[in-house]
Amino acid sequence: MLILSPDGLLLRLVTDASLWVVIFYRSIFVAMAASVFLLIKKRTNFLFAFINLGWAGWSSAVLMTISGLTFVGAMANTSVANTLFILATMPFFSAILGWFFLGEFVRLRTWITITLAFMGILVIFSGSFSSGNWLGDTLATVTAFLQGLNIVVIRKARKRDVTIPAFCASAFLATLIALPLADILTVSSNDLFHLSLMGLMVVPIGLGLFLSGARYAPAAEVALLALVETVLGPMWVWLFIGEVPTQSAIIGGSIVILSVVLNTWYGVHNANEKVKH
Repeated sequence: MLILSPDGLLLRLVTDASLWVVIFYRSIFVAMAASVFLLIKKRTNFLFAFINLGWAGWSSAVLMTISGLTFVGAMANTSVANTLFILATMPFFSAILGWFFLGEFVRLRTWITITLAFMGILVIFSGSFSSGNWLGDTLATVTAFLQGLNIVVIRKARKRDVTIPAFCASAFLATLIALPLADILTVSSNDLFHLSLMGLMVVPIGLGLFLSGARYAPAAEVALLALVETVLGPMWVWLFIGEVPTQSAIIGGSIVILSVVLNTWYGVHNANEKVKH
């Protein structure tokens, strides 16, 4: 999450490229980096990693493809702070969808914190309607929903390591979607530098480490560690290019972060109590 946190800043530093050009180069660079990693890890079984994805792996790839498109769309239509604050609700979407599709039990404290988090989203939206950022906030909410659904799909396929191959496949799919819509020869050297830094290093390394670690760390700790990007992402944009979050974004984002922290703290506390007894 520390490595991934400058992602929003790098998107802001791309000044001339169109939305689809950004998506194309960001995706193709991610696909290249993920492919190199898979080639090193799988070697002769590189193609088999995609063949063996199954329904869960390809479902995850499609969800990551669409959420990648909506994430870039959100960044282009609202502030970095709004986008990342709303994305912090992803664990709650995962909890609701896990309850709905997998029958996983959701504790009362989680329902309470889910309610608090969505109150925070409403506060963020209240400021966006007057500033015209409602489209970006809506896309950020869709992104959080899709990422939460992807976590449920990955949990469903927990016996198979489909995460990295699905991530790689999603980058190729996004590249193919953007190719006919992007004038790829118009990108400037400045924009290409920031897109390559984002696609070859920040996104694949940050997400690769996070998704790999999420398979071994408790869900509560994963949710808490994800807040590193939520807090640092807007800070980098504010420090380097002066994009200051609105008052409604700060209030709503604080409610969202507080709800995640409270839910995580109670989860870790209860787990420790069970270990003691």
